[in-house]
Amino acid sequence: MSLNINFAGCTIGPVKQSYTWKDGALYALSLGAGTDDLKYLLNPSPEVLPTYGVIPTFEPVFELLKQSGGDLVTLLHSSQRTEIVNPFPPEGTMETTAAVKGVYDMKIGATLVIDTETTVNSVLTAKTTWTLLLRGEGGFGGERPPARLKIKPPRDAEPDFRVEVPTFENSALLYRLNGDINPIHSNPEVAVAAGFERPILHGLCTYGIAGRVALKELAGDDPKRFIALESLFAKPVMPGDTLVVEGYKLEDGKAAITVTIKDSDVKPIANCLFEYK
Repeated sequence: MSLNINFAGCTIGPVKQSYTWKDGALYALSLGAGTDDLKYLLNPSPEVLPTYGVIPTFEPVFELLKQSGGDLVTLLHSSQRTEIVNPFPPEGTMETTAAVKGVYDMKIGATLVIDTETTVNSVLTAKTTWTLLLRGEGGFGGERPPARLKIKPPRDAEPDFRVEVPTFENSALLYRLNGDINPIHSNPEVAVAAGFERPILHGLCTYGIAGRVALKELAGDDPKRFIALESLFAKPVMPGDTLVVEGYKLEDGKAAITVTIKDSDVKPIANCLFEYK
């Protein structure tokens, strides 16, 4: 075992990064935004999709993972939560801190939970929680991880919206430019070593697509109305798959979201909670 099971409580940051309107536009394009989404794409002051909140966390999260002894080849992204405290401005200076909440024993692997906070121009803007499974690192007698999200569409209910979003053969290579450079999404040899036939799409790309569609369909495409998006990742998506995003309204301000691969009916995201104003 290479993982440091006593890594809980370790922190890093603040990690400072600057961004411009071009970075927000690149993020939107990598999630399939197009001519119907110009508010996120055109300068000088485009709006920023709320799930951009994951972008400044890549560097500190991957650095903590490296320091913990975790191996990217064994890594599976189990779940993600992004909460927006204040909308991202079109440009600014971000400072992100990250802390390991816990290292948990899943027997088949170890679960690493990392919390982050990001300020933009000194204003608290986003909080995230990453849950990462490191295969082959379990069985050390540690505590079980916290309970997972359990949010399902109402039984026999018709979705309040259904939107198809195509991905493309180069989608992972495009999303990678946001800063998520895990080689299982770009290097065929690494992807095969990790157990995949070829590079897979980033789970956070699928997650961002779900968030983009839900925001448009349920919250008037207004980033100020976004509260949080929390999702479990169940199955990989291959670049080129067409995704079907469906949403089911629950109580006020909440909706269950699912993402299905059109050609196989496999659900890469079956448990997903969207909270909005």
